[in-house]
Amino acid sequence: MASKYENGMIGERGGSGQRRARVVNWVRRVAAVSLGTTLASGSLASYVPSHARAQMAGSSTAPSGTTHDTTAIQRADAFFEEGRALLDLGHYKEACEKFEFSMQLDPSPGTLLNLGNCSEPQGDLVRALEYFERAFDDAQQRSDTRRKKLWTEAARQRIASLSPRVPQLSVRNVPADARVSIDQRPLEGKSGVLRINPGRHLVEVSAPGKRTFQQDVVVATGQRLVLDVPALESEQKPPGTEEQVQRAPERPHHERTRGGDRYGPWPYVLSGAGIGLVVTGLGTGLAAKAKENKLVNECMGNECPLELEGTRDSAKTLAVITDIFWVTGLIATGVGVTLFILEGQDETTSTSVEAGCFGSGCGLIANGHF
Repeated sequence: MASKYENGMIGERGGSGQRRARVVNWVRRVAAVSLGTTLASGSLASYVPSHARAQMAGSSTAPSGTTHDTTAIQRADAFFEEGRALLDLGHYKEACEKFEFSMQLDPSPGTLLNLGNCSEPQGDLVRALEYFERAFDDAQQRSDTRRKKLWTEAARQRIASLSPRVPQLSVRNVPADARVSIDQRPLEGKSGVLRINPGRHLVEVSAPGKRTFQQDVVVATGQRLVLDVPALESEQKPPGTEEQVQRAPERPHHERTRGGDRYGPWPYVLSGAGIGLVVTGLGTGLAAKAKENKLVNECMGNECPLELEGTRDSAKTLAVITDIFWVTGLIATGVGVTLFILEGQDETTSTSVEAGCFGSGCGLIANGHF
């Protein structure tokens, strides 16, 4: 595989209705439990080996941080090359994902340039231009003269090419107490020129006690659009609204949400996650036990061969993780089961607790049923 510094400017990265309802509810519950189990056992189990490897790597004879840094750079290179290959094939979304992984491991102006190159064809011109500008700024901080020149020139060319194509929107006459949002995302500032991607957008201006101003705008590539906000009208309540609210009949108690809808999928997600944690803890516990047996067989008391230092550290780490998995799993399972029991109860039933004293003493009296 060619080096990341040998591929050119951008190539461098640095039955009944009730029965049917019960069946549907049980299907939902089984799906929720399966989801919780999969999330817990899959993501957490994948975490354990990497954590154990990190512990073992930290106990090697190499200088502290050297192995980790080298591994991170190698993985960043691999992600970068995969992104380049996907970019050449026109798989822009997948290419951006690879470049983002590479950027997290080892940031580089070359990776930023390629992130811009895969964002632009997807129509996200604003993000692409931001990547190119970041690449230009980052390149100025590099000490390698050759790479700095290559990255700077590439970023400058891409900025000059893309900037005229990015639409701009200016929203004027916004009241001081108003809030502006575009596509339901609030803007930090109310004035100035805003970069926006081509297409249809919803502009909203709202203020306390005023009717919200809404305007659909369609901007073309390279368009410079100015939107003047008219004076916001006062918000008037329909006649009789307050009286109707005050006299609105209270919802019958028996019509409130009951049974399996009270807590939604949480009882089943928590139960499934708890089971997954317990199962994962069982796996990590077995792994820790195997490492401890190895240490017992090959060590003499507290003295172990140098190559087993990493095994000792990873065994301790796995033991701690096992305890965490077990405790967290049992708690999650207990909470899930408790919610499952509570949600099966009818809310029309009521329970009252009263305190009182009698001839034989004082205590609490519970009326109703659970």
